[in-house]
Amino acid sequence: MKTKSSTKRKFPEMEATKQKTLKMEVEFLKNLPSEILIEILSRLPIPTIKICKRVRKSWRDLIQTREFVDSHLSKSAPGLVVSEDRDRFEVFEFEDDLLDLEDPDLRYEPVARFDCSTLAISILDIKGSVNGLLFLSPVSSYPSDYYICNPITREFIEFPYDERFLGYQLDCPANYGFGVSKVTGQYKVVRIVRRLKSICHVYTLGTGKWRRITPPGVPLRNDRNSNGAFLNGCLHWVVEDFTAPLSICCFDLETETFSTFDPPPLPRRRNGRLHIVVASGDYLCVCDNTFEDEVAFWVMKEYGDAKSWTKQFVIGKSDRFVCPYGVSSGEILYPIKVFEDGHALMLFDNAYMCYYSGKTKTSKRMAVFGMDTHMEAMVHTPSFLSLKSFPKEYVRSFRRFH
Repeated sequence: MKTKSSTKRKFPEMEATKQKTLKMEVEFLKNLPSEILIEILSRLPIPTIKICKRVRKSWRDLIQTREFVDSHLSKSAPGLVVSEDRDRFEVFEFEDDLLDLEDPDLRYEPVARFDCSTLAISILDIKGSVNGLLFLSPVSSYPSDYYICNPITREFIEFPYDERFLGYQLDCPANYGFGVSKVTGQYKVVRIVRRLKSICHVYTLGTGKWRRITPPGVPLRNDRNSNGAFLNGCLHWVVEDFTAPLSICCFDLETETFSTFDPPPLPRRRNGRLHIVVASGDYLCVCDNTFEDEVAFWVMKEYGDAKSWTKQFVIGKSDRFVCPYGVSSGEILYPIKVFEDGHALMLFDNAYMCYYSGKTKTSKRMAVFGMDTHMEAMVHTPSFLSLKSFPKEYVRSFRRFH
């Protein structure tokens, strides 16, 4: 058997040529202008970019710049973050146009894993995701500490709820939202609680403090999957006011003002089982779970125009479509991602993920995301945005990270 060393001895010229070619390639990349190098590196898969960070210090420094972060984000396709049992998290990336309808499991590539053993409270809910940053809240009747993390950079910050608000608000149901303003680019966490009236506070990353603002004039529906849907610089919730017509509440993250607009033209009041997500193509989408035999998906074709609501497709709740595993009909399917052409990724009762094909009119349980555990999922676009870019925040790293 020929060994590597014997090959070197037998073909010294070939080995020398290889080394010379490699050196020339490295020198070529080293001498490229930074804007061209950014363009090249930002098109690489995330695991490859991580390797590049370890190859050269200059590449590592370049990948940490805001220019690279923005370039990479502009080319990144939305993926998913999935939580199992609220303490183990995994980030997947995929591309919509490459999704294999016959076997969608093959199109999801894990790019990061982490658990919450570093944190004082190890059981967390996913409350929001924006530009690679995750907003996590402890699973507790009295959550007092919140977290923002980036699974790709392995960073997280902890920001406690202001002590002035403790005691009389923590035992009230809360609505959450996380997004970024369109003009100033500020990242903000929104917390709305209601007892006799609504009270709203906003935390802006980089300021280190909460602020009280004018609350919405309507009560918001609250359940485990009613986090604010972020689109067009705004957060959106379903209004739960039984004395008024059904509506959707919108919070503008730039002006910090609330407004409402009409929902889809539903035949009767059914806000108890409405869920808002953002569909592919950046459309506001309402999923209606009211009926026991079907789930309807409505899309707002022109943002802000209530007349543009269109029933995109309907999924039948039957053994053949949604319940092929002994699950009774009438259960709630939470939409995670709505694709074009009538495809949807859905979470069944926080137990497992299933993929519905608008082409074959069938659904499939997706083993790649785990099974038979408490599961949460949210659309998430991985990025290299560092939390160190926000002043007045104490940034730490996860100890257990893969």
